[in-house]
Amino acid sequence: MIESKINGWIRKEILNQSLYTVNNLNTPIKLNQNESPIDWPKDIKKQFLLYLHDCVWNRYPEINGENLRKKLARKFHLSKNQIIIGKGSNEVIQAITTATLSSGDIVCHLSPTFALYSLLSQHRGAKIIQSKLDYEFNVVLDDLINKSAMAKLTFIANPNSPTGKLLPIEIVKKVAEQTSGLVIVDEAYIDFSGGSAIPLIEQFENIIITRTFSKAWSLASFRLGYGIMHNSLALEIQKCMLPFNIDSPSALAGHFLLDHMDHIKKTISAIVDEREKLAIKLNALHGVKAWSSRTNFFMLETPLSPSVTFRKLAENGILVRDISSYPLCEKVIRVTVGTAKENKRLYKIITNLL
Repeated sequence: MIESKINGWIRKEILNQSLYTVNNLNTPIKLNQNESPIDWPKDIKKQFLLYLHDCVWNRYPEINGENLRKKLARKFHLSKNQIIIGKGSNEVIQAITTATLSSGDIVCHLSPTFALYSLLSQHRGAKIIQSKLDYEFNVVLDDLINKSAMAKLTFIANPNSPTGKLLPIEIVKKVAEQTSGLVIVDEAYIDFSGGSAIPLIEQFENIIITRTFSKAWSLASFRLGYGIMHNSLALEIQKCMLPFNIDSPSALAGHFLLDHMDHIKKTISAIVDEREKLAIKLNALHGVKAWSSRTNFFMLETPLSPSVTFRKLAENGILVRDISSYPLCEKVIRVTVGTAKENKRLYKIITNLL
């Protein structure tokens, strides 16, 4: 039986982990994965398909997303040699952990935060130390600085997930000053908040910034992200990417969106506006708290338990994320901001549950 041989074939770091899964309930309204609720307009899709029609399909794509790196470099006034492209920022993070971590190395991250930092680090046999947030989900600065000083890698999601809170750049700066390791600033949601750490790249050789096209840029289906860092770091981490990892349609989509910044800005503005309006309405309900957020999602408390709230919403056609198993999140669910129509439906169901 193959089951008896698995232990000899697969590393213990993998055997000891659970498979990363998401809830795939089929509901009309999907507010569980922090995707953009706004798809590309049909006229922009048609323009993009013309680009794709002229793309050569029988040849490998350009190596390392070369032209997209150049375009991003112009946007941020950087060198293309400071940028690497991945299938989503997750692949960039995976390449970073592959390039840097050996068994027993220490990795520091906030708690609660995005689960992938721990998962990918443990793949490499790293030891995880967590800097726990306080009960208002704020960073305990001395604790973070002390623990990051021991770490080879420190992950800071900014804004953080699942809390939605934005850290002042001064905190990132202080951490980078106090550690000899690398500081990875995951800016997946930075388009909703501002306050990027990109200006620190020139000052700190140990800062890496990761970003994605999946959230504000409405491109989750294509899988496209990138990392920004010192060019010497980029050269080494690129070695841990597979050759030709960025397919031509994804690279073209990135190019195309960078030429449609007006649409992106309108999308971001609409989502932020909906977030604020929905939070105000929910916070006016007795026993309900929508936590302040600088992202396209927020944590939500109701008088019901998270599991009951999750189930009742699902029964009414709305899928959210039950994060009550996360540290400090025992009372909350996480809700992605939807369209105006979806948010109106969510508010109505929450009101009926009270």
